[in-house]
Amino acid sequence: MDKRQWVVYLIRCSDESLYCGTTNNLKNRLEAHNSGKGAKYTRSRRPVKLVGVSSEMTKSDALKLGYRVKQVPSSKKIYELTKGENEMTKNLKKNLQAINREIKVLAKKVDQMIVAVGKLEKIKTAKAKPTKKSTTKKPAKLTAADTIFGIIKTSKKGVDVSTLMKKSSFNQKKTYNIVYKLKKQGKIKSAEKGVYVKA
Repeated sequence: MDKRQWVVYLIRCSDESLYCGTTNNLKNRLEAHNSGKGAKYTRSRRPVKLVGVSSEMTKSDALKLGYRVKQVPSSKKIYELTKGENEMTKNLKKNLQAINREIKVLAKKVDQMIVAVGKLEKIKTAKAKPTKKSTTKKPAKLTAADTIFGIIKTSKKGVDVSTLMKKSSFNQKKTYNIVYKLKKQGKIKSAEKGVYVKA
């Protein structure tokens, strides 16, 4: 059974006087006061109306608070009843403000950590990127015309068709066709009949 279920309550009677009591069942207690079965003081001053109630507490604390409320004049009874709660509210407000400050500090640290992690990720991605390969191009494959032209170019005296066929491994028809194209392009010329040199 929860021991912190007692409250101190204040009711205003029909003659405008205040009555202070303690209970662990406020609803039933108010019904008892209004039906004439409550305290002797309220029987002749019905109906009664609830004007203040404390927070839940132990029976011992409720009896102490009820005694303090009864000792003060009517004008201060509600203040006395809620004074503890006002102090609790002030303390709670101070605690919440302290927590709020701590949360702001933590939020700042989290922001700093996010920035640091972002920098680390940039460094990792920079290291992970493959280095650029050298831009040296693979040599292009030589065409048949390039092969024939290369053979003719290296010869100072000129090359005949049979030598071109041996060095290039091309057949006679292909060799004659390439020589004909090279002559048209102006890259080679005939040194004598059937012998070709660079133009």
